[in-house]
Amino acid sequence: MASTFVECKIQNLDKEEYVEKFRPDMMELTQHWCQGANFATICDEARDIYEGTIIRAFRRLDELISQLIECAKVIGNKNLKEKFEAA
Repeated sequence: MASTFVECKIQNLDKEEYVEKFRPDMMELTQHWCQGANFATICDEARDIYEGTIIRAFRRLDELISQLIECAKVIGNKNLKEKFEAA
């Protein structure tokens, strides 16, 4: 993705710095949240991540899914819309 940004002249950035910003440890926390773990358990597992960062990430994910639902509606793909709603 960083390479695409640079090649298409969308954004001038340092690829290594951009990649370092990704937090793969948030994926496991998100999975636990989706499986019904309470927030205290999530925070216990994420000892080095501030609670506000976790909340912000979950809210952004929720907003992204809402936007994907709207996109599926616009293109008329009922199957895709239902999958996003289930998520």
